[in-house]
Amino acid sequence: MSNSKKAATPERFAPCVNTKVEGGFWRRLMEINCRATVPAIYRQCQETGRLDAFRLAWRPGQPHQPHIFWDSDVAKWLEAACYTLAAFPDFEMAQQIEEMVTLIVSAQQPDGYLNTYFTTVAPDKRWTNSRDNHELYCAGHLIEAAVAHFETTGKRRLLEVACR
Repeated sequence: MSNSKKAATPERFAPCVNTKVEGGFWRRLMEINCRATVPAIYRQCQETGRLDAFRLAWRPGQPHQPHIFWDSDVAKWLEAACYTLAAFPDFEMAQQIEEMVTLIVSAQQPDGYLNTYFTTVAPDKRWTNSRDNHELYCAGHLIEAAVAHFETTGKRRLLEVACR
């Protein structure tokens, strides 16, 4: 890197919630996300059992057995919903977000562990295969969702889960 260019540092970036897009292509895309994409993903997560997986009530033989990557799907929706809410205040979306945060908080184990598949389906397999079992992947998306939730709402509940 030449001396004439400064390296990007965290101090040089504004949080997404402090950025306003007021028109053009990106605003139209954001409106589509708010109106159609984020609600469609929520419905899909609901219909497939991904949201209910955080209730930790699944038992063998029941439909919608949690999968190793489901938590990341919910966390990615949650992150998108939070940033969408920052741009387009919406009571129903805010309520869905807070309900999901409450479920996530309740699913965290006393030792801080959080993964619906390994808590309900294969508890004896926790941390046995960090390369393939998506535990770190799911945790990473949860952290991103927690940051988005905090930046959007100022609430620390999900951030505290991620820190544990």
